[in-house]
Parts: sequence; structure tokens; C-alpha cells
Amino acid sequence: MRNLTVIIPFLNEGAEICETVKSIRETARDNVDILLINDASTDSFDYEEIGRVCKVKYMVNKKRLGPAFSRDLGIGMIETDYFLTVDGHMRFYDNDWWKRIVEVTSDNQRAVYCANCKTLDLNGNFVEGKPHFGAYINFQDKNNILNPTWMRKDLHPEREIVEIPSVYGATYCSSKRYWQYIRGYEGLKQYGFEEPYISIKAWMEGGGCYLIKDTEIGHIFRTGFPYEMDLNYFVYNKLLILETLFPSDLKNDIYNMLRETCGIYLRNATEIMLEHRKMLENLIKEYSTILKSGFDSFLEINKKYESLANEDRF
Repeated sequence: MRNLTVIIPFLNEGAEICETVKSIRETARDNVDILLINDASTDSFDYEEIGRVCKVKYMVNKKRLGPAFSRDLGIGMIETDYFLTVDGHMRFYDNDWWKRIVEVTSDNQRAVYCANCKTLDLNGNFVEGKPHFGAYINFQDKNNILNPTWMRKDLHPEREIVEIPSVYGATYCSSKRYWQYIRGYEGLKQYGFEEPYISIKAWMEGGGCYLIKDTEIGHIFRTGFPYEMDLNYFVYNKLLILETLFPSDLKNDIYNMLRETCGIYLRNATEIMLEHRKMLENLIKEYSTILKSGFDSFLEINKKYESLANEDRF
């Protein structure tokens, strides 16, 4: 019986989906389930054929739901206890990566993990000189507020599993039970800020985030997207995180930064928030009962790594 499902939401990825699935099958063979979620692609590529040839589960969203919603949708459908969700342009290397992920996630199920993300160019080659070991969340730079900042130095070279403020690199894994307990990506729309949202919640719940340093997965980083992005929803996702998780003083500080940088998008995002007021109220109520460790538990570890970064130690 398989214990791990790889969930791949995608939009207009073209042949890259084939390369990603091929890489999984060449390394993990048939030891993992694979679920492809086509988020209403418009490029006319025959993705269904990939599902047939590679023996993977395949589904199509009738309308664009976004990566966060699609990931949660997939996690709700899987039959395995554990999952790994990745983007549609990834590469896998070690034949036992799937065993390691199951081993780690089953050993401590009260956590969200990520693999060691390796930066690849558009041809799938390693980009030298760009190691990174997790991320922290930016609260200082108003132009990058709430964005993950990658950590460039390995602070614990002797450890293979290390705690980090935030997962990164689109290689997120956990137990289905824990992910759904902390409500996954509920409330996020379209694209943006999946990593801060799930990471802050994991720390506030009392679990945490960890890097599986000895499991490497390659990620092709692009300069653009094969689809349009609505910046109104990009800002909305920031507001969702602020409203549901942040203490009032820090929330107000960040709102002031957003007023300087987001302009009309902030106003439009606020209107979207008002349209979903009931959902927000329900989330706030739910989080008040399950996120018992509070925001300070996240802030403590985040400040630790941010301080080290400001000392130019990364």
C-alpha cells in the first residue's frame, strides 16, 4: 500500500508537466500516487494523455481556482496519509526521496515540511552558488512585506532536519490529517502567499516548519508566468493573513505600509474582503480555538533568523 501522494496543480505548463511526472516516475517508480490538477488551462496541450501514459490520476477544474485552492482540493481527495505538493516544473534525483519524506512526516505529524529546493535554470540545469536553507517572513521592507526571504547559510550543517520559520520552494509535505486540522490554505484566492500563511499557522498551532535538508528537489525558476495574475487577489491574500492571524498592532503597521505601496489594489482587495466577511469571521473563530501557541511563537523564531540576516551572516 502506498503512503505518499504527489499533488501537482498546474496552469498552462505544457510539456513541463510531462517532464515533472517523468522525473517522479524514474526515481520513485510506482511507489507514490500522483494527482495532476489542471487549473483550467487554456493552452490546448493534451494533458489528459500524460495522465493515461504515466498512469496518474488526472482532474480538471471547470474554472480557474488558483494553486492554493487546487492544492487543498487535491489533499482532500487523496487516499494516502501523507502528501507532497509541488509545482509543475520540478525535477527529482535520489531514488529514495519518497521514503525519506514518508519517514520524516510520519515520525512527527504535527508539522509542515519542505524539501531542500535546488534552483534550476530554464534548461533544468543547477544554478551554481545559490544554496538556500529555508526562509523567514519579511516584516520590514515595505516593498516585500510578508514575502519569504530565503536563507543563504546553513546554520546547522550537522543536522538533516532543521526548524525554519517558513517553508519555501514549492515542495511542501505533511500529513493529510494535520494539514486539514489547521485548515490548509482556506481563504486564499488565485495566487500568492501560500508559504507565509501555512507556516505561520503551523507555528501558532504549536507544531512548526522543518526543512528536510537531505532530500533535494529541483525547481525551475522562471522570470514570468504562463498565465495572467490579478494583483487585486495578490493583495487580498496579504489582507487575509493579516486579518486572521496577526495581532492588531503589527497588523496596523503593515496596513500602513500597504497604503504606501499598493494603491488602488489595496482598495480593490479590501472590497473583496468585505464580500467574504462571513468566511473571514468563521476562520478567525476557528483559529482562536486551534492556534493555541499564538502569534508570538512564530514571531520568536522569525525574528531570530531575521536578526541573523541583518548581521550579514547569510
